[in-house]
Amino acid sequence: MDYIRRHIPKLVVGGLTGMSDAPLLSPETRSRPVWQGLGLLRRHLSSCALIVVVGLAILGVWTASRLQQTVETEVGHRAATVLESMLNRHAEDLAADTLSPELIGVIDTYFHDISDALGISEMKIWNAQGTILYASRPGLTGSAQPVSDELATALAGEISVSVGDTFHVESGWPSTTTGPQQFEIYVPIRIRSLNRIVAVAEYYQNAAVVTDALTRARWQTWGLLTVIGAMFVAILVMILRYGDAVILRQRTDLSARMADLVLLLDRTRETQARIHQRTIRLQEEQKAQLRQINSDIHDGIGQLLTVALLRMKSAPPSSGPQEDGVQSVRLILEEAMSEVQALLSGTSQRPVAELPLADAVSALVEDHRRRTSTEVRTVLADRLPEPSLPVKVAICRVVQEGLHNAFKHAGGRDQQVHLYVDHGTLVIAVSNDARHGQDACRDVTRQPMGLRNLRHRIENLGGIFQVLDLEHHRMEIRASFHEYSMEHSHE
Repeated sequence: MDYIRRHIPKLVVGGLTGMSDAPLLSPETRSRPVWQGLGLLRRHLSSCALIVVVGLAILGVWTASRLQQTVETEVGHRAATVLESMLNRHAEDLAADTLSPELIGVIDTYFHDISDALGISEMKIWNAQGTILYASRPGLTGSAQPVSDELATALAGEISVSVGDTFHVESGWPSTTTGPQQFEIYVPIRIRSLNRIVAVAEYYQNAAVVTDALTRARWQTWGLLTVIGAMFVAILVMILRYGDAVILRQRTDLSARMADLVLLLDRTRETQARIHQRTIRLQEEQKAQLRQINSDIHDGIGQLLTVALLRMKSAPPSSGPQEDGVQSVRLILEEAMSEVQALLSGTSQRPVAELPLADAVSALVEDHRRRTSTEVRTVLADRLPEPSLPVKVAICRVVQEGLHNAFKHAGGRDQQVHLYVDHGTLVIAVSNDARHGQDACRDVTRQPMGLRNLRHRIENLGGIFQVLDLEHHRMEIRASFHEYSMEHSHE
């Protein structure tokens, strides 16, 4: 309880600052990183937005790269188709180390025919050894260079396409400056009947138109990705704000419940304190009452019994039956004095009650026989449960009070004691022949104080107390205690 009182107020006060906007910062929290100072919603939103932006950036770069690659490949293959249709018919002639002037003239004608139509600014034809067999730019025919990567790719049978404004910057080789953006395309030339590549055509094609279209496509792609990203972020904001509102509402409810719990705990503690004080006061009152009762018994009944016992002892001895009666009365007075002393010391009934239930009942019946010189028929079940000490004491009181009333009001005629278990109920019954007397025992309003006290004792233990009229003018005092199964009986 103390733990809850210490920690619940902290939760109640601080529970509202987690999910909304940035909470108020104490001097300690101002020194923390800015990230930790943001509200949980802003931190989640920032994280999600960062993830979306990074993901869209990666997607945009990949899409732009694939778009450029696709465009370059398409341009290369389109021009390559035109060149192959023109040059493949001369493939066998291109396999020679040098070209004839007639073939060079034919190729010049082809170059001029397609240069304007396709935007081709320069063209070369290479053999497999890296020697230029034809060049539209004067001074390059017959020169040789190490085989470049692009040339090697074309000689392997693939079209090579690259975009730039300056090419061939190798040492000892005059660089090719094309000016605006150009496609550098390498197209393999093969003898189709032999499926053998004999030369490679290199040409430069103006990429301005394609580059502009590609730039527009890139901007459109990035614009689309930006719109998609903004939509994702907007959706995330809506979801997170809804979640924030739900959590905030739940925290508010929880805080209110915790506050109620704190109030309830305070009230519970106050109630417990009052109950404790009331208990202490009642215990003191009970102790005072017990002291008064003990004093009254000691000064009243105890002294009377002492005087009576002393008078009996000082009486002159006699003989015959009268002497036997005097001795019986003397024994009864001594037992009564012992009972009063046990009652004053708080040990009354304990020696008997500490015995097994059947033995305790038998001992009480035997004491009654000895005191009254009457007969008692005792019927005890073979297997009996061992109840709690208060219940056992109550059963002993029923036996004592029942036999006492039977002797006092009916002369002890046909006294019977039955102790048994009936369907989980422990029953003690004391009966006798009541043809004469005991009318007061039948009337609840006129019952002796002993029976009334006995009823109160048994009912406080959850039992049932009855005074019954049986057949053949018999009266019975019965007490029943539920839920005593034979499985728990004492063997």
